[in-house]
Amino acid sequence: MTLMELRKRPHWSFSSLNSLLNICSLQWRFQKIDKLKPTHTSVNLVAGSCHHRTLDQVYLARKLGMPMTIDEALELYTEDWRRSSQEEPIKYGKLDADGVEEQGRGLIQVAWDNIDPTETVLQVSEVFCVPIIYDGRFMSKPMVGEWDLIVEKDGQPLVIDWKTSATRWAKTKAEKSLQATAYSLAYWQKHGINPDVRFDVAVKNKTPVHEKHVTSRAPEDWALLGMLAAKAETIVEQELFYPSLDSFACNDCPFAGACESWCHGEYSIAQAA
Repeated sequence: MTLMELRKRPHWSFSSLNSLLNICSLQWRFQKIDKLKPTHTSVNLVAGSCHHRTLDQVYLARKLGMPMTIDEALELYTEDWRRSSQEEPIKYGKLDADGVEEQGRGLIQVAWDNIDPTETVLQVSEVFCVPIIYDGRFMSKPMVGEWDLIVEKDGQPLVIDWKTSATRWAKTKAEKSLQATAYSLAYWQKHGINPDVRFDVAVKNKTPVHEKHVTSRAPEDWALLGMLAAKAETIVEQELFYPSLDSFACNDCPFAGACESWCHGEYSIAQAA
């Protein structure tokens, strides 16, 4: 089944759990339950999606033994960005569309320059749907998602996730990542192997920087993920939603109007829809 097909059934994903537990539960409600139409799309989301799709094609070509050139990769990104930037209202920051395009090309270049030729590409964009275990039992909703890239390194599978970031990552960020926990659990459930997870991060410095952060997980980390998913279920069932007013996501929130109404006791789905 495709990722789109898997998402049609009730499920959890890393991004959904992270949004509910770590970013803003009220924003999660507006998006997932009330299904409000966002006022805009973040430029970081659109450009990041173009970055992912370009690397998809770069690594798929490597897997098929028909590697593309850097010029082809840059042109692929440019075409994708120009098309995508016209399809939906985008909220820009310091850079306009041309600036984002130039920045995005730089991030593709630095990702290209850091491809490890000794790594064998096993899978590109592999989807998964696996059970979440809590207190020794399967939860009602599975975990659905997609690994960006699986390679073989030093004789072992390695799960890789591509990121773009405005700043360098803290040394402990990968170690604390719930995404790494979810992805290692899913790979173990599907393939019977507990792999390392690596985040390949293209940093948006004036001169782009590429970082690789490797982390690993143990069964006790997976148990914590199950407990957090159970807590998330409780939040949803009991409607324990509230705004995270000092969240980093506030300034770019596409539901800011609905949030303001909610904070003043004036919100209703009918008015916001």
